[in-house]
Parts: sequence; C-alpha cells; structure tokens
Amino acid sequence: MLRHLKLILRFMRLSVQTDAAYRFDWIAHLLMAFVQLGTELLGVWTVFSNTTSLAGWNAYEILALLGVFRIITGTISLLIAPNMRALMEDIRTGGLDFLLLKPVSSQFYASVRRIVIWKAADVLLGVALLAYASTHLSRALSPAGTASFVVMLAAGVAIIYSVWLALGTCAFWLTKIGNIEMVFWNLFEAGRYPVDIYRPWVRWGLTYLIPLAMLTTFPAAALVGKAEPVMTASAIAVAALALTAATLFWRFGLRHYTGASA
Repeated sequence: MLRHLKLILRFMRLSVQTDAAYRFDWIAHLLMAFVQLGTELLGVWTVFSNTTSLAGWNAYEILALLGVFRIITGTISLLIAPNMRALMEDIRTGGLDFLLLKPVSSQFYASVRRIVIWKAADVLLGVALLAYASTHLSRALSPAGTASFVVMLAAGVAIIYSVWLALGTCAFWLTKIGNIEMVFWNLFEAGRYPVDIYRPWVRWGLTYLIPLAMLTTFPAAALVGKAEPVMTASAIAVAALALTAATLFWRFGLRHYTGASA
C-alpha cells in the first residue's frame, strides 16, 4: 500500500511538472471550470424561479446533488478518463508492452499514471458547493448521514472507474471506441438531476440496469436525509460487483493481448 501511494505521489508531481509548461492553459481551464459551474447554477436558478420543489427536492438539495455531480465529473476527468484513453492507445499501438514490464500491477499502473491535476478544480468546486448547500439544508447533518454519504460517494467512484476500465479493456478487440465514450458522457448528463424526476421505468433502469443513480442521486440523498438504508447496501454491493467484474474482464483481455512484436 505504501509503495502504491508513493507511486501515485510521483505521478502527481510528474503531471504538475508537465502541465506547468503551459501555464496559460491552466488559467484557461480554471476559468472554464467556473464558467461551467456558473452555467449549471443558472439552470438551477431558472428551474426554481418557477417552482419551489423538483420531484420533492428543494433548491439547496438540488445544489447538493449538483455538488456531487461536479465531484464525480471532476474525478473522471482528473484521473479515470485520461488513464483509460492512454490505455486504449497503448493497446492499439502496442505500447502496452512497456506497461506490462513494470514491476507493479498492470491494472494499477494503467489506472494512475496520468493525473490531469488542474481538473482538481472541478472536485474542489463540487466540495465547496456541497458545503454551501449543507449549511442551508432544512435539517442538520447527522453523523450517520454523513458517513453514509462518504461510503456511497466512494462506491460511486468505484462504479464509474469499473465502467471506464471495462470500456478501456474493449480496446483489445475494437480499434475505435470513441463513440462509446460519447454515449457515456451524454448518458451521464442525466445524473445532474435526481432520478425521481423520471418516469418509473426510466428511474428503475437508471438505478439497476445503468446504475447512474448510485453515482449522484444516492450520495446526495444520504447527505440531505432522503436516503434509505437499502441505498447504502445496494451501492456497496454494486460497487464490489462492478470492481470484480471489471478486473476479471481486464485479466481476460490481457490473455488475448499478443504485443507489438507478435
């Protein structure tokens, strides 16, 4: 564990050094993060200018949900997506040979070697939005609710990582899967709002078939006091199942990789 932590810190330092060569790009991206958040807040303001509740969620509860959505989005862009894109390219070009020669788990190395550090701004903005919304909730945060929120947020990150790992593993058989990624991002946008606003069959699908609700709605519900105990248990179970399935799929893919020299 200590060895892996040291590697992550070294990757972070390398990423900062690499990105620091383009300082104006940092500033531009940070400004865009604020602009994007401002656009999302404008959407919330527009909705609640005409109503006081959205499927039982008030304005501050929706802001908490938006904070969770921003944290998950930032985590994907900070760590998950860059590494999975690099993995797909390595599989296509044969560069995976060098990764497999590293004296560390290939899955771990492929998952953390690239960190887009300025994307941490999205995560921090999400945390700030959560903190602001929490101070205006109608009920005080309970220790149990906060603990449930942390657990479900971690489960959501594990689920989304598993989805991207499975997507990256598909590159062992498919040469171009960029369109699949676009489908993911378009679908993920539905997580900006609570699943309660959708029809029952859509809500069921976004909870059990495509566990989008477990990424954003469930953690936010735990924080604002709308969660049921079964939500936490479901999120943990799905996260464990997703991680196991994605890891087995990755190992299956490795067995079908012949290398650049084959």
